[in-house]
Amino acid sequence: MLKFIMKMSNSIRLAKQTLHTMTFLIVCCVCFSGCGILTSGLIETNYLSKQTYLTSFPEKTKCTITGNSEETMSATTPVLLNFSNLSEPIKIACNHNGYWTSNILLEPTYEKTLANRLIGRENITILNGSYNEADLGPQYRLPRKLHIVLRRNTFDTSEAKNSYYADEMLYAKKAWGLLVNDLLLVCKKQNEMQPPSTGNLSNSHCRFATKRLKMFMRNDLIKIEQERRRSSVE
Repeated sequence: MLKFIMKMSNSIRLAKQTLHTMTFLIVCCVCFSGCGILTSGLIETNYLSKQTYLTSFPEKTKCTITGNSEETMSATTPVLLNFSNLSEPIKIACNHNGYWTSNILLEPTYEKTLANRLIGRENITILNGSYNEADLGPQYRLPRKLHIVLRRNTFDTSEAKNSYYADEMLYAKKAWGLLVNDLLLVCKKQNEMQPPSTGNLSNSHCRFATKRLKMFMRNDLIKIEQERRRSSVE
């Protein structure tokens, strides 16, 4: 009888150990299955660094993106786009009923200053003129987020049209004015740091950059006025 009791006790102990082991394996299986679901497949760690979040006003605007080698993609805002397969500069044309088509030219900055971009004869717009490190993706030096605002071309009355374009003109003048002031401030600081022997060259570059930036500003203001005149009143 004693042997039988001891045998039963050993069986019960073994059964408990087996149950504990199975429970542990089930928990581990569940845990590792969860991790497997979360990490299944290869994850591209630099995926977001290649993406530009394109938004617009108005929303649901159709855009055509064209690379310098005529590669083309189409999208409707808002959308995440990978520009890495397009050769620069990149042209973005967005259109919507009741608005003028907006044409944007994107060129990578590669940590170049506004003055150096102007001296290098890059095309500067209000949209890309004030890029900083926080705005740009680490690899391609293109913007992480791009918001395109289209101007209206249809109005109920002439008064509404003139008021709308007066606001657009005022905004553009202020934005361009800030760019010009920033450029002049940078040039002043650079001139103060330059030795006398190279001061004339630095001044020449700054004059050229300022003249070119003011040319872009003038052309932009002329375009706004042309759009105002061509807008219709229904």
